[in-house]
Amino acid sequence: MNLKSFVKENPMIKKLVLSILFRRRPYQSKVRWFVWCLFIFPKYFRRGISWRSRLDLVPFNKFSLGSYSRIEDGVVINNGMGDVMIEDEVHTGIGCVLIGPITLHKHVGLSQYVRILGMHHGIGPDKPHHHHPSTKAPVILEEDVFVGTGTVIMGKKNGEPLVLGKYCRIGANSVVMTDIPPYSVAVGNPAKVVRIWNATLNKWVKPASNKPIL
Repeated sequence: MNLKSFVKENPMIKKLVLSILFRRRPYQSKVRWFVWCLFIFPKYFRRGISWRSRLDLVPFNKFSLGSYSRIEDGVVINNGMGDVMIEDEVHTGIGCVLIGPITLHKHVGLSQYVRILGMHHGIGPDKPHHHHPSTKAPVILEEDVFVGTGTVIMGKKNGEPLVLGKYCRIGANSVVMTDIPPYSVAVGNPAKVVRIWNATLNKWVKPASNKPIL
């Protein structure tokens, strides 16, 4: 058993460790200053990470950034609920919010103000929302997915990974709550597939149709 598993399986030790790492309420989602200095501040010297981004990172979950990837100004990345894994040549536009667990495969492109949420809050009215437990809802963007401005991608409430298939395109201001198949275009709230790439015709076609879209 490794140290991480040992801490997780012992509630009292876990509570002690979290009290050391995080500030007291109402800012308990923010790490203490010495944790920030040791584990977060050095990452700002990494090529591709803007000094005007915000890295809310914890040492017990992973954050990785591949070669030639870019974290733009105003981007918020939080790995408190799960790993945030960004592969090679990924671009995150200004103002994006990424809450793990999230995996962005190579060549993924996020336009401005895209929000990807890999977790859910409880919604009961018996106590304040920030006192409710959160659950993981992993999100995976496969190779060369492109997401338009203002889109919100929310993981599934049942905890299964939500997957955007390779080379799919998401229109601006969409809300994605279900899997999107590869080589497709999806738009709307909730997002629906409106185009599929037909390799034989070498054109986009409507779903369940071979009619070319000019």
